[in-house]
Amino acid sequence: MADMGCFCLQCVRTQEVGVVEDLGQFKRLIDPGLHWVCWPLAGVVGRLSLRIQQLDVVCETKTKDNVFVQVAVAVQFKVITESA
Repeated sequence: MADMGCFCLQCVRTQEVGVVEDLGQFKRLIDPGLHWVCWPLAGVVGRLSLRIQQLDVVCETKTKDNVFVQVAVAVQFKVITESA
């Protein structure tokens, strides 16, 4: 009987993408659902949310007339799986 190794089931939730590394090197992205991963060699090291996320940034800058102004900026971003 052939040795099948150690396999592990990984569940990736809806609106997420799993990042798989094989021996510490990026291998692939996995879609939502159940996936088999060869555990000792590969593993799901992270998950990226596919939802629109917002990052609030406060930036202080100096104008041409030497006045300091604080500007609040809201940046919205979304991960695109085809480009990741």
